[in-house]
Amino acid sequence: MIVTWFEPLQEQLEAREDSALAGELVAPVTPAQRMGWPSVDTEVQELRRHFHTARTVQDYRNIGNDCVAVLEALSATVYDAALHLREGEIEPAVAQTKQRLERYADVAFPGPGNEQMRALVKKTIEFAQAVKHNPNGTRVRAGIAADAVIQLANILRRIADNA
Repeated sequence: MIVTWFEPLQEQLEAREDSALAGELVAPVTPAQRMGWPSVDTEVQELRRHFHTARTVQDYRNIGNDCVAVLEALSATVYDAALHLREGEIEPAVAQTKQRLERYADVAFPGPGNEQMRALVKKTIEFAQAVKHNPNGTRVRAGIAADAVIQLANILRRIADNA
């Protein structure tokens, strides 16, 4: 009986919280609020939630950890050993996001005309790692890293949808 009264209220509160969190970091130009990759969506939502409450240097450094968690979820989602592993190589662990996502980018964006796309992937990963390890983190740098990682997730989703 209580559920009947309070469940609609709980759903409204959760929707308001989601919209409040979504307003602080970048949103994709596509109409979908989620990418459809559950693990990536979960990590992005947590990144948004943590950024919303971040206030200290340690909080901002932890935003870097959240960015890396998004990258790891992306790595687990888009990397396919059958497509991305070269002959004689051993499949890199999911935590080796740089290696896995760079290989994904090499396959998804081949040739000299796509150098900027491959560089974007590489620099986003490097910047997220830098924020994670920065002992003097700031809200600006943490926000830029978070925005960049969210944008990268949306870019890779767009590529996967058109592959």
